[in-house]
Amino acid sequence: MKTFRSIVVLGLLILAAAYLSGCQSTALTSAKLYIQQENYPKAEEQLKIEVKQNPQNAEAWYLLGYVYGVEGKYDEMNQAFQKCQELTDKYNKEITNVRRKYWIDNFNSGVRKLQNNQIKEAIKDFETAVKIDPKDPNAYKNLGYAYVKTNQDEKAIEAYSKALKYDSTDTKTMLTLGLEYQRMKKYDKAVEMFKRILKHEPNNADAIANLALTYDMMGNPDKALEAYNKALERNPDDTDLYFNRGLLFYKRNEYKKAAEDFERVIAKNPDDFEARFYAGSAYLNYGDTFKKKRVALEEAGKKGPEIEKLKKLEMEQYKKALVHLEKARDLRPDDPSVWNNLGIAYVRLGMADKGAEAFKKVEELQKKD
Repeated sequence: MKTFRSIVVLGLLILAAAYLSGCQSTALTSAKLYIQQENYPKAEEQLKIEVKQNPQNAEAWYLLGYVYGVEGKYDEMNQAFQKCQELTDKYNKEITNVRRKYWIDNFNSGVRKLQNNQIKEAIKDFETAVKIDPKDPNAYKNLGYAYVKTNQDEKAIEAYSKALKYDSTDTKTMLTLGLEYQRMKKYDKAVEMFKRILKHEPNNADAIANLALTYDMMGNPDKALEAYNKALERNPDDTDLYFNRGLLFYKRNEYKKAAEDFERVIAKNPDDFEARFYAGSAYLNYGDTFKKKRVALEEAGKKGPEIEKLKKLEMEQYKKALVHLEKARDLRPDDPSVWNNLGIAYVRLGMADKGAEAFKKVEELQKKD
């Protein structure tokens, strides 16, 4: 997942020299001088006195919030700014600038730490950024990513959900959240999220594909197939979609359709081991369907062209299976599953010696494990 990086340079807030007037309190005057001197603990002390004596003094609340920000006391900063804004909107621009400065500082620090794989430290920075500005979605997005990296899945979901609360049309975050639900086997919520994406972007290939995959994981093959078909209408060159639909057909014992989908993958990626293995296995099973019909007819005493036709179809599928399984063996020679299916193909085609060698290889590989 990509992280969001936002670098914004804000000028430091420069306080004008204290304006001394006859009605300004000693505490407020002293606080301003201490701020100029960058003696923030003393400034905080005087401003606390001022707001206690004059709780309606919006300027004092603003300055107290500013000082809290310098000191990294962001909860107190927000509380002071809230008090100020309840009294007047005069300082709204200044408050926004102060908050933004500290949000950016912490956000960018978190991004740098993520890039350096300092995940736990990054989380602290993003959590601080969220505390400073609870309505900016970008910190939530990176926070969600960091939580996923540290296996804090529930917190990740909460962070991504809050990001969507403040940016309800962000389909990338919807996809990320949907995938997180899918990974956690919260399939109903994953489906809901992928459908939400499609309301905004009806042709979103990732949403369509993952909707189909989620239905498949839920054990709802009919809806999964419908979704795969729609996905392939919009993305006819997507080999991942063909592979996943092929697996679905395979699990439904629709071996001819499964083999056709795996062949489409192989046409573009001849060295795709999984596609080769499943194509070979699909043809092997498809051949067995003709074999079962032939044997049943033979046991019933049938002879003639119908038997020969079934025998021919049977052998055609086994030969196709052999081509793919031998290629799969070349791609991954230490996989016992390939050797097992290859042995079956050899036996079906009357190559008993080669079949025996393949099964012997299976035993050798299993002993190594």
